[in-house]
Amino acid sequence: MSKINYDDLTKKIVEYLGGIENINTVTHCVTRLRLYLNDIDKADEEKIKNLPNVLGVVYGNQQYQIILGEHLFPVYDSLVKNYTVKTEEAIDENLDEELIKQASKKDFKYYFESVITFMAQSLTPFITVVYGAGMLKVILSLLNYIVPTVSATTTYKMLNFMSSAPFYFMPVLVAYGASKVLKANPAFSMAIALTLVFPAFNTIMEAGEPIKMLGLPVHLTTYGSTLLPGIFTAILCAYLEKLFYRIIPGVLRSVFAPLCVFLVGFPIVILLLGPVGNVVGSWIVAGIIWLQSKVGGFAPGIIAAAQPFLVMMGVNMLPVAPMMELFTRTGYDNVFRPGWILHNISEGGSCFAVALKTKDKEFRTTAISAGIGALVSGVSEPALYGVNLRLKKPMLSLVIGGLAGGAVAGFMGAKAFSMGYSSILGVVIFEKTMGAILAGVAVSFAVSFICTYFLYDGKSIK
Repeated sequence: MSKINYDDLTKKIVEYLGGIENINTVTHCVTRLRLYLNDIDKADEEKIKNLPNVLGVVYGNQQYQIILGEHLFPVYDSLVKNYTVKTEEAIDENLDEELIKQASKKDFKYYFESVITFMAQSLTPFITVVYGAGMLKVILSLLNYIVPTVSATTTYKMLNFMSSAPFYFMPVLVAYGASKVLKANPAFSMAIALTLVFPAFNTIMEAGEPIKMLGLPVHLTTYGSTLLPGIFTAILCAYLEKLFYRIIPGVLRSVFAPLCVFLVGFPIVILLLGPVGNVVGSWIVAGIIWLQSKVGGFAPGIIAAAQPFLVMMGVNMLPVAPMMELFTRTGYDNVFRPGWILHNISEGGSCFAVALKTKDKEFRTTAISAGIGALVSGVSEPALYGVNLRLKKPMLSLVIGGLAGGAVAGFMGAKAFSMGYSSILGVVIFEKTMGAILAGVAVSFAVSFICTYFLYDGKSIK
């Protein structure tokens, strides 16, 4: 196989996107090059999709997304190195103007996608941290199970503090992420969010005695491990920061603008946004529990079956916020995390069936690589776009496999007790219900593999 010239591939991508002048801002995730274009109509989707090593194209969340899989980072590096282009972290007034123009349309799709994009980007830094903390918590739990006396050691206690802190200080971490998305100074929202989890503040809240601020009653509640109050705080602080830095004269700005942000922002958070965020979070969890009472153990299966379509629409991060609310308020997730894992297992099962049956050696290598990625790394895009969606029939198989495996895991009571990866490595977070998720894994893999093997003819490579 010849060596890939990523500079040439990048040059073609830029050309088919309408030239570098049509690219407003560039960012990326694990497998996708994500671009904000000045004029979406200038992009030639068919030509981009037909480029070698391009797995597909998706337009979602106001982003033009090019799925590159393992080729993403070389292409991104080539783009940044060879072209003058703004990344997501840069402040871009033209981008703001373009977003304002789009917002002026005031259509439902725009606002829906804006909310999804904002939530997903706000939670991205936090999710990375809690994955690590969640896996650490699982390791400590396993150690305590094997050697019960280890929990009395200072080392164990210190590591346990580390594994619990990111969850408890969730309002602070999500306030940081949301502030960065809003191009605001995260220190303001983080300071207010820190106050919400300040020990003395919690003592007053937990005392249960009525208190007032500015003559108004304060809702007695604690904010540790909450999600929405931190996001609402970041939105408010971003607005107040821009307001006060604009209206206060330059000579006084550095002192009085931050003061005004705190004097105005903190009471609004304590009296309104914090309680509202807690109530909305409770409603979300209540809604999930209500829906689960209607569909029972099928809930993880429905998530697993729907996930490939959410990925194709570019809104696969949509369930993150309700998942976090469910986890932090109940102590476990028996809907989303099982569904995500079993979807990836189904993707892998279909890929291995394709690899076994195809007569194309190069495509077999692609299918095996994508299957391993889905099973072990929990990254489904190469499997979805590089194999299963191309062949169409495996798509039906992986949906059936995800639904079947999810139902088995759901009815057997699979519950994720920590945050972790959406792959076979993530089964350890199910702790005492690990048998249930392993049964779901076996069913998802077997059903998707068998269905794909019989439906796929081994020739229909397109």
